[in-house]
Parts: sequence; C-alpha cells; structure tokens
Amino acid sequence: MIRCVLFDRDGTLGNLFDVRYPQTLAPFCPISPVFARLKEKGYAVGIVSNQSSIARGTANNYDFNKEFSAYGADLWAICPHDDADNCNCRKPKSGLLFQICEKGGFTPDECLLVGDRLSDVQCARNAGASAVLVLTGKGESEKEKVKALYPDLPVLSRFDEIVNFLEKL
Repeated sequence: MIRCVLFDRDGTLGNLFDVRYPQTLAPFCPISPVFARLKEKGYAVGIVSNQSSIARGTANNYDFNKEFSAYGADLWAICPHDDADNCNCRKPKSGLLFQICEKGGFTPDECLLVGDRLSDVQCARNAGASAVLVLTGKGESEKEKVKALYPDLPVLSRFDEIVNFLEKL
C-alpha cells in the first residue's frame, strides 16, 4: 500500500530556465494544491532531488528547505554531489529514497516516486518502490528507453495527474 508519494524536482515539478541555478525553476502548475490534495487523502508527500548545482557552486546558498516547506512537502532529501563524486545518494542510486524512508518511518514498498527520467524510475525500482514517469522535462525523450526496461510502468502527462491516478488504484 502506498503511504508516501515522492517527487523529483527539476523536470517533474517544473523546468529550469538555467540548469545551473535552482532559483530559475518555473513550476508546470501550482505545486501546493497538489501536495495538499495528496495529504488530505492520507499520503505523506516528499521531494527527492539531485542538485549538482550545490557541488558546482552555482546554487548560491539557495534555500531548498524554504522552497520545499512552502510547497507543503513533509519530507525531502537532496543529493548535493556531482556525477564524479560517485556517492550513494545520487539517482539512479537509491540513497535519497532510503533517507526518506528512514525519516518518515516508511519501507520502500510504501513509496511511489514520480519523475521524468530513467534515473528516477531506477532509483525507485532498485529500492523496491513504485514509480511513475511523467512526460514533462526529459520524460518525453526518455519514454521509449524507460518503457523498454519497464513496460508496465505508468506514464502521466504531468505531475498533478498523480492524485487521480492514485484514486484509481
């Protein structure tokens, strides 16, 4: 049973005008109402995000905590590393998901990760969590690759469709 819905940030919740700067995120639609609807239905809501801008020094002390709490997220975990760091938290590895599970008292099979990349899906599936691909961000261009590996994976146009998707489960 799904108890926690997790979202990737960049490409899933919104697009970045400049990938080097997290403050350039433009949401695809209002995020807070979607999170509020999920919480009303009893789900914990979280965000898991690779943020190499921190490692590269272009985040300019951006306050992700303030952003995520303003959306109404209950939990979040950020990978501040770059690919070359070979850390355990950078998706497609599952460290961020495990951090959320530890913080929230969930098991991976109680989590659903919504993301726009193969790495999001792999992060979830490698940990034993469920996943949904959205076609925003890189989703459309990665759809065939994702579906070749995970033919039964649900695909949504945008992250805000998750509420209706979960109602149908």
